[in-house]
Amino acid sequence: MDSSGIAIVTGASSGLGEAFARELAGAAAGTARYGGLPAFDELWLVARRADRLDSLAAELCRAAPGLTVRAVATDLVAAGAIESLAAKAAETGKPLRVVVNNAGYGTYGNLDETDTDRLLGQVDLNCRALTECCARFSPLLASGSVVINVASLAAFAPLGGFAAYAASKAYALSLSVGLSAEWKARGVSVCALCPGPVATEFSLVASGGARKEVKHGWPAEKTARACLRDAIAGAWISMPRPVWRLRRLAGWLAGPELSASFAYRFMKRPSAPSGTAAGDEREGAER
Repeated sequence: MDSSGIAIVTGASSGLGEAFARELAGAAAGTARYGGLPAFDELWLVARRADRLDSLAAELCRAAPGLTVRAVATDLVAAGAIESLAAKAAETGKPLRVVVNNAGYGTYGNLDETDTDRLLGQVDLNCRALTECCARFSPLLASGSVVINVASLAAFAPLGGFAAYAASKAYALSLSVGLSAEWKARGVSVCALCPGPVATEFSLVASGGARKEVKHGWPAEKTARACLRDAIAGAWISMPRPVWRLRRLAGWLAGPELSASFAYRFMKRPSAPSGTAAGDEREGAER
């Protein structure tokens, strides 16, 4: 296969996005072994925080000589942002070999106690922007390309006190599995990553600063590494930890009504104060 191509990671400024970027750079440098991963010679890091992106890009360039690493500071929910990103990729004449749609955030707390702009921004990024990325990147994908969409363990059951986030990730999961079926004939693999707690900045944003860290978070590096291997193997859904798969089964057995009620009564999370700004894209997923 031609080694020229582009890998794109959105939400790459920290957490899971940064972990995916490091793993992909390692694959390009030959220090991380992923048999079957399509080759690429450019890695594009996309997020809003330009300073973090520039620092990460410089580091990965040193770690992977010969790999072109581009920091693309952009707000994916801004009008025309994703269209412009896809156009820039098309201008290179290179196919998209790997796409990690990771940008997203959540909000803790009851719907009627959460700032409406935060809720709508969450749906806009987690659902609309994800859909637009898939649609606009689709013509640039070649046979053998791999697409990873970051969903969540929360995608499998409604959650009281976390309703909008769980709903947005249910959308991400459904979209991903549907595209897996549609794009299989093209030779394009689509994998939905559905992790439980991952050690990222997710809780810091979701709680408006009330919770500094994700409780019992699994390392982002392990999560990204396992997901890449699952995606290369053709998995439509990646849930690397057995305990996450057990929780998925428990939610299915309990049913949506009991799952939502149980989460609301016994899985309380600190709420973001009304009016708190959403901040930059944050990576990771926590049920």
